Amino acid sequence: MALRSYDVERQILYRRYVDALNRYGEPERPEPSPGHAIRQCVRCGRAAVFRLDPEGTWYECTRCGHYA
Repeated sequence: MALRSYDVERQILYRRYVDALNRYGEPERPEPSPGHAIRQCVRCGRAAVFRLDPEGTWYECTRCGHYA
């Protein structure tokens, strides 16, 4: 069975991605700036950045605005 050119390109791209992972390892998540943290929001269920307010308590989800 012949492969379509799209499928061939996709397989090549996937192989290059796997080779890069083997060479360099898993991608690292960037660290948030001071006063921010990446947490799981209980309201929207997504990983989001939370800003720290001046009193030192966690403030709001930057995605949905829910207070934590």
